[in-house]
Amino acid sequence: MRAPWLALCLGLVGSLLSGCEAQQEPPSRFRSAYHLGDYEANLGYSQSIKIGKTIYISMTLPVDKEGKLIAPDDMAGQLAAVYTNLGTTLKINGADFEHVAIERIYTTDMPGFLKYADQRLKIYSGESAPAASFIEVKHLADPGFLVGIEVVAELP
Repeated sequence: MRAPWLALCLGLVGSLLSGCEAQQEPPSRFRSAYHLGDYEANLGYSQSIKIGKTIYISMTLPVDKEGKLIAPDDMAGQLAAVYTNLGTTLKINGADFEHVAIERIYTTDMPGFLKYADQRLKIYSGESAPAASFIEVKHLADPGFLVGIEVVAELP
């Protein structure tokens, strides 16, 4: 014979469980890739991956659609090319620079980069400036690259 309180508890638990709907799996996060040029696919990476509302952009380099270096030995020219390529990638993914949450800048010449860093101020205004890291490295994928930038952007 069950104690009355146990029967009451079992009855409550049973009624609670019968009212619950089966929990559904969250929808899978659709992943889409974008290539700035064919060379990226040939090297085994995407310029960007969009998952849900987050856009992960690979290190963007000062290259044209064929992957050829733009503005050799010219930090200002390479920065302009990188920001142009970033803008294209963001636009393709339905975003712009205001959506950038973090920016990581890699350069082989920090003093040279800092000389032209004000180009960033043309891209980001004070309140919409992303979190940022400035990193000097020994070299990038090609000896001619002076700067490369990767970003993560979040759509509203």
